[in-house]
Amino acid sequence: MKRKISMVLAVVCMVLSMSTVSNAAANENTAAHTNAAGGVGGIQPYYVNTATASSEIKIVGNTAYCSSDVSAKRVCTITTVMRLQKKEGSSWKTLVSWIGTSENVGSKIVSKSHTISARGTYRTYAIFTVGGEEVTCASNLATY
Repeated sequence: MKRKISMVLAVVCMVLSMSTVSNAAANENTAAHTNAAGGVGGIQPYYVNTATASSEIKIVGNTAYCSSDVSAKRVCTITTVMRLQKKEGSSWKTLVSWIGTSENVGSKIVSKSHTISARGTYRTYAIFTVGGEEVTCASNLATY
């Protein structure tokens, strides 16, 4: 009899825990950008302060146009370190960095341009600090 009761309790606990987890996942607003750390599709990381994060690069002529955008779930201090990087072998070399900080904001956009002289593959890499939470984001790749 005790064995039967403990088995029923175990099944009830399993059912309740599964419904709670699936319900929490269904109700959570996880608007993570596809470029944010965690990759495209599949499992996305959960951030307490960060709503979205993205980076872009576009090369026109010999000018690289870099931009990074982050939005917070609440008003806070946002710091962005944006880097223009060139692929060298299997690693990325930073050519130039820009830093921007804003207090009591809900979002931050950093847009800069840089003249490039060497052929190769480039990207924008951003490190956002949103209310003390660090989020990294790499852009699409652009070839010159």
